[in-house]
Amino acid sequence: MKVSNILICTFVAILVTSCAKKNLPLKNNEPISETEQLSLLKQQTENNDPYVVDAKNQLIRFVGDKNFDNYIIKQGILNCKGNNNLSSCVLNFYLNELYKLKYHVQLKKVVEENQAEHNMELSKIKATENNIKSYCQYSADFVAAIYTKDNAKITQYFRPQFRMSEQDISSLKAKITKDDYSYFLINENPSILQEMKVDYVEKCLDDPKNNIINYFNIFR
Repeated sequence: MKVSNILICTFVAILVTSCAKKNLPLKNNEPISETEQLSLLKQQTENNDPYVVDAKNQLIRFVGDKNFDNYIIKQGILNCKGNNNLSSCVLNFYLNELYKLKYHVQLKKVVEENQAEHNMELSKIKATENNIKSYCQYSADFVAAIYTKDNAKITQYFRPQFRMSEQDISSLKAKITKDDYSYFLINENPSILQEMKVDYVEKCLDDPKNNIINYFNIFR
């Protein structure tokens, strides 16, 4: 074979090989997915930094484990790639997200509490003479139910009637149960409870604000 032919064949072989290489997928030069980028970022920042791991776990408790990766990608954690202090960048990201979420939770709680207070104000009863009389009688019955330990009636009727929390009920019970003398009288003569109720109503009508139970959450 002539030298020129050998050179031509060699040149063609080089071109063919070059074309073949160009047609092969070059994995190292292909962009990796965001999920893969995140996985790499976690490996680089969590292995030797317990602060990053702790901050991440705190954030997971707010966001939930199921959607956590999608959440932090959406919020921009991958912007830390290439940062000179990678662990510090990721830690700051987690802490900032924690702060934002805690702030939103607190804000939501304040809004809900304000709305509940507003709703209570709207639902208050007008302090007419008839309403005052009714609630003085209800209050006397309520106190009697505590003396007789009628817990079913207290929970099912008086608690919603007087718009009281479980803690409010417990406080009222604790206050009344200190009245050992009245308990003694009731045990000795149960009929005296009716007299106590009459006395309570009379005292209540003279000073409803201090004797109607939970007055300021009931009346305008």
